[in-house]
Amino acid sequence: MVLEFFRALLLAGLPVGLASYFLFSWALRRRPPGSVTSLKALQREIKQQKKERAKQKKENKRDLAAVLAEGAHFSRDSQLDLIHNKWLTFGGGFYGVVGLLTYAVVELKDLWNFVIGFESVWALLAQFGFDTLVGLLVEALRNFIVAIAWPAYWMSDIRSDHIWLWFVLAWLGYWAGAKLALRHFHPQPAD
Repeated sequence: MVLEFFRALLLAGLPVGLASYFLFSWALRRRPPGSVTSLKALQREIKQQKKERAKQKKENKRDLAAVLAEGAHFSRDSQLDLIHNKWLTFGGGFYGVVGLLTYAVVELKDLWNFVIGFESVWALLAQFGFDTLVGLLVEALRNFIVAIAWPAYWMSDIRSDHIWLWFVLAWLGYWAGAKLALRHFHPQPAD
């Protein structure tokens, strides 16, 4: 069980903790200093951001033609917003962090399998057509569904008698990452 603990810590706790730190730091960076001082308030803030994102998404659909006419510009911040928004799409919080990581793992596996399925770059380019594009889009939708149902994916992927340990360490990684981000952006006064 000791080996299983370290394996779960390395493969679940650490990645979830790092992703949590990154995502919560990004959420805190976008808010005025001092507006969030506890983990509970931070989680409420994430729920509020999710509501704001849904409202913004509706407004963006109306303005899509104007954006396309201007030409889209993707700065580093807007790319990070895409990741943050994907996290909120998966529900935010712990479920969203693991959903986002699951999506990344499944997409990267599929991308790797897609690329190594061709003999060369020229073979890839020669066979790339409408059918390939449709196949990639269908696969991306399937991967999104797998990511939403991440508990089933990981329970079938992790071969362990102590699956509960993996989930506990993942949640502790999430909690530690969120607390660390909160402490980084809002240091506690010295007693």
